[in-house]
Amino acid sequence: MTFHQGSAVGVVSVLTAATVIVVGYRHGHNPSAWRATRRQRRAARHTQPHAWVPTAQFMTVLLVILAVMFAAAYDAGN
Repeated sequence: MTFHQGSAVGVVSVLTAATVIVVGYRHGHNPSAWRATRRQRRAARHTQPHAWVPTAQFMTVLLVILAVMFAAAYDAGN
């Protein structure tokens, strides 16, 4: 069975689309989610320094996912 570069690109595209859909749904499902995020950010500066922990965790996971997709695409290209 031969390896097709298009299949790896397709997998990365599907994973990227799924990630965007999930993140968009999570933030867009509740209309007040953006206001709550803004309020939490403002409150975190003054009263809740631990409020940044979930944001840092989310960003770390997001960067790991993007790095894995980049590595898979680079490997598929070579």
